[in-house]
Amino acid sequence: MRTKQAVGSHQRGAVVIVMSLFLVVVIGVLALVVDLGHLYVSKTALQNAADAAALAGAGELDGSAAGVTRAINKAVGVARQNSYDFGVPVGSAAGDGGLIIQVGSSPDDMVDAAAVDSDLEANDKVYVRVATGDRSVGAWFAGIWGISGTHTFGDATAGQAESEIALVAVCVLPDDPNNPRDQELGYERGVAYNVADMNPIAPGTMYWIAGKGRAGECFNSTSDSLPFACVGKVANTLPVGSNVYTNTGISDPQLAALDSRFDVYNPKNRCNPATARPDTNIKEYYWNGAGNGNPAGWMDPDPRQQSIGFTEIAGKHVPIPLTARTFLDYGVLWSGSRQRSATVADWPTGSGLGLYGGSATNYPESSPYAQTSGPYFQAPSAGHRGKAGRRNLNVAIVNCEGVAGGSCRPVRVAGYGKFLMQRKSNVPGDKNIYLEFGGLLPTSFPRGAVRLFR
Repeated sequence: MRTKQAVGSHQRGAVVIVMSLFLVVVIGVLALVVDLGHLYVSKTALQNAADAAALAGAGELDGSAAGVTRAINKAVGVARQNSYDFGVPVGSAAGDGGLIIQVGSSPDDMVDAAAVDSDLEANDKVYVRVATGDRSVGAWFAGIWGISGTHTFGDATAGQAESEIALVAVCVLPDDPNNPRDQELGYERGVAYNVADMNPIAPGTMYWIAGKGRAGECFNSTSDSLPFACVGKVANTLPVGSNVYTNTGISDPQLAALDSRFDVYNPKNRCNPATARPDTNIKEYYWNGAGNGNPAGWMDPDPRQQSIGFTEIAGKHVPIPLTARTFLDYGVLWSGSRQRSATVADWPTGSGLGLYGGSATNYPESSPYAQTSGPYFQAPSAGHRGKAGRRNLNVAIVNCEGVAGGSCRPVRVAGYGKFLMQRKSNVPGDKNIYLEFGGLLPTSFPRGAVRLFR
């Protein structure tokens, strides 16, 4: 018979064994909870750093090699402001990893950013990928299983989700060999053009960017295009040299959508003044406008038409050559821009540049459109908050040679110009878009909002 003492000894021994096994389980659970939590926190920190660095880098891309260099430096700088594993800098080569920075024309077509050393290579680079590489994360309790640590990483790609490009597109014009002014893809700063004249497909029609700019992604209807026409954006980036897909034609709703910049909101254009804000100056500059602010206020003789006249030369529809022009061949001039080499003193005489040739002496020092009060200025309605520059459209200038009209037709982008809308477009009896050229954009694509893609 076992004694009471012997039974108690066996019970105590069993308790020790159970408690030992229990402690092993508890420590195992701690390893899972604490060390996995540690890993998760480090993974989140690395991913947040990669996200922030990719977004910052993508915002620097402008189609140039210098832009790629800025993107690299910005991404590294932002990454270095972050840390993981309780203080290890993400941007350093600490542990067993370093930053990987790539750029590409799409999220699936990436190259080493440091290898892009020319504007030609950088032209279509609109996405940035930042990867932290594998980073070591120490284990606190998992050592009882022989695990001293593990690895994790952050990886993010960002790019322009949209670009500030107006839906209307215009054709490259031939340079006038006898014109000493600056000519940029055939356009002259300060001169107004009728878009229908610039796109001589057929009388009264024009090119419109047809959606996201890629084959198979064209708008199916005018209604689909209105939100983009209202805000002046397309849903991706179209660098110089790339194809943009276009539709041809013209419709009242599209013209009315452009007119939102003049504080026009109606069921036809369906624009929202909160997202498609009016310009801060909605004053129109009509060649035959009445009252204060019409071009007779700074042009003498006053203009006889809205835009420059066009003629046929060697089978091409072109602006009247400079040597054949008089001031009556111009429309409304210098409402927003003037020639780079010109001053206000050049306005009445032309000073050999043939800027106008009239006798006007009261052109304002800053352009009529740049005024913030007085006869050349008009504020939007009190309930609609204006946005400066909304009437300045970033317009794709495309190579139209041999391109017919139609639906979803590809044309190649030769450059982007800044064009000022001088007046509303959806006007009874004159449904045309009149744009004054303000110069080519210095970048190969207009900047736009960036977002994360993966």
